[in-house]
Amino acid sequence: MIESSRAETLIRKGVINIIFYFSATGNSQYAAERIAKATDDKVISIGLALRDQRFEFDISSEERIGFVIPTYAWTVPGIVADFIKKAEFRGSGSQYAYGVFTCGENTGKEAAALRVLLQEKDIKLKASFDLVMPDNFILWTDLPSEERLAAIMASADLVLDEAIESIREKESNVTDSEAPEDLFMPLIDISSSQGTSKFFATEDCNSCGLCQELCPMECITLNSDNRPVWEGSCAMCLSCLHRCPMQAVQHGEETIGKTRYLNPYIKDHKVNAY
Repeated sequence: MIESSRAETLIRKGVINIIFYFSATGNSQYAAERIAKATDDKVISIGLALRDQRFEFDISSEERIGFVIPTYAWTVPGIVADFIKKAEFRGSGSQYAYGVFTCGENTGKEAAALRVLLQEKDIKLKASFDLVMPDNFILWTDLPSEERLAAIMASADLVLDEAIESIREKESNVTDSEAPEDLFMPLIDISSSQGTSKFFATEDCNSCGLCQELCPMECITLNSDNRPVWEGSCAMCLSCLHRCPMQAVQHGEETIGKTRYLNPYIKDHKVNAY
């Protein structure tokens, strides 16, 4: 392992390539960190970068750049599109750019959508990899059994191993060139005070403030009773719902009594090493 001081020097010189990821419950984080470990690259959380208002990245010396992101409504999450549009990738153009898309069943037109978004930044998507992992969007469905979750993760690891080898070798594959209907799933404006947010906290809330701390869009604040309220643009990532230690955060009646999900192999990533 590279010593921390040496690693920081290499990062400043642009030797260590960047893997950008967005993750609410850990699936994309897990994939990004596994790739980074195998390639000696570094990970940047898109959620943290947005909160930090960090949008400038010098990639002129980098050989590859990765985007590991979930699939939202068969396309790119609005929060990821927002980040890419705001970001300045200095020195872009020649890098091997790839996308890894975590999904519950299939990714739809996500590769084509990411390709278009990156083209606007002079980044050409060379390869894409679909990675089926546990579906955390419990507004529509229930989580499978523990045995089924374990089987899904085991299968995902095999697919990820193959993707890592392709990424190491900078292999290109055929990405979807058909123009996507939707480049991204739009962010939605919600307001607890105006009654347009279906998110709420039950009496089980212990006022820990974790939901506010984790929200990548910073649309959660605590009221005078130290209870969360939702005001602003929401990515519908469900981080607040799944990560609440009391399972107090609900979305209407759709999530009451449903099992929550957090990838069991990750630790919280609270600071980006820019």
